[in-house]
Amino acid sequence: MKTFLWYDLETFGLNSHYDRIAQAAAIRTDMDFNQIGEPIVLYSRLSPDYLPSPDSCLITGITPQEANEKGIPEAEMIERLRAEFMVPDTITVGYNSINFDDEVIRSTLYRNLYDPFEREYRNRCSRWDIINLVRATRDLRPQGISFTTVNPETNAPSFKLTDLTAENGINQDGAHDALVDVRATIAVAKLIRDKQPKLFRWALDHRSKNEIAKEINVLTHLPFLHTCPLFVSEKGNTHPLLPLFYEAEKSAALYCFDLTHDIPESAEGSYQETGIMRLMINRAPFIAPVSVLDSESEKRLGFTKAWIWQQASKALQSPALSRESILGAREPYEETAKDPDLTIYGSFPSDHDKGVMASIRAMKPEEKLSKGEHLFEDDKYHKLLWRQVARNWPEALPEKDREKWKNFCALRLISPPVEGTPTYELYMRSVTEKLESIDTDYHQKEILLRLKEYGEELFDKVIK
Repeated sequence: MKTFLWYDLETFGLNSHYDRIAQAAAIRTDMDFNQIGEPIVLYSRLSPDYLPSPDSCLITGITPQEANEKGIPEAEMIERLRAEFMVPDTITVGYNSINFDDEVIRSTLYRNLYDPFEREYRNRCSRWDIINLVRATRDLRPQGISFTTVNPETNAPSFKLTDLTAENGINQDGAHDALVDVRATIAVAKLIRDKQPKLFRWALDHRSKNEIAKEINVLTHLPFLHTCPLFVSEKGNTHPLLPLFYEAEKSAALYCFDLTHDIPESAEGSYQETGIMRLMINRAPFIAPVSVLDSESEKRLGFTKAWIWQQASKALQSPALSRESILGAREPYEETAKDPDLTIYGSFPSDHDKGVMASIRAMKPEEKLSKGEHLFEDDKYHKLLWRQVARNWPEALPEKDREKWKNFCALRLISPPVEGTPTYELYMRSVTEKLESIDTDYHQKEILLRLKEYGEELFDKVIK
């Protein structure tokens, strides 16, 4: 039976490849939004080689102490989440999840010796993110749903979950609690399904790479509509795209031209300069045929079907939009990260190493290093294994490695491997400055005092 698994994460920072999960929540429903079983709420303990972002803690209200008191080791938390994600025929759904929550999940799986991608396709499983469906609903079929709140940063309609729920009469008391946000996501999805069932069904049926590819013809270059935050304006988030070519055979990277742009003389430059974009069709983008435009949506968006066809005809004559021009103007992607924690996309595990990972996961913590440290083909997994044991089960480290782990933690706090991540000194300074600010309220001061205590505890534990 197909089911939805609605999920949300609260994290200790905004770097999806480095920062840690504070809280995860999920609710399984049938395809009619009826809840199946009990909600899942998990907290993840922090290891002493990592400092949370004070700003993130102030938003969520979750302190390291709360996560450590309520939580379980990260390896056990992600194992439980992965088991839910991989129940056969599960569609995992989030709100604005593809670009952040899903990446956090991938990195957490990778850091804990799992294939970070298989939960997205094995057992007939898949993933979906409804935020672009919400944007498309406002642009194409808004009847029955209110989208009047304006985002002051963009002067365009707001798609913050809190704004949508407030103006559509959906309770979201306690926002930035993962379970509250999950319930709100389900309610917004149900609202769209009830008010605009055809649009909801279209998006659900066209969330996968294969289904999207069927709708896009790079041989005839038929234009299509695409909705995404890159196009944000007072008019909406939907633009007509001209499909040009796939990066390679069976590739998920589709090069397109945004027909609202002037036709470029050269393919060199950014999307803003050229209108050329690289659309990843395996990331559940929202696409729709041009025929979905009616007179109201044409007026709202500022273009007509006839205008789209005229622009497409002109664009196809441009030499700047040829495969040779576009690929020749772009530098090949190179992985720049060196730290094993961060090289999720640097190299993918071989079948041999996947097998080793599975056998190590089945071992007791005290056996993992002694039995598994020389089995991998790719040496980075040996380093990840040592870090995983130290972070999750430090009591299982051999005596000779405990001082090494302390030194590793101290180096991480003094000089973290990600640019922009606060050092211990900057963390403590930030906490102190916020505590002394007259703009900080009583509740925030309580959180900041806990953060200061946590920093001092880490200093005594690993730096002093």
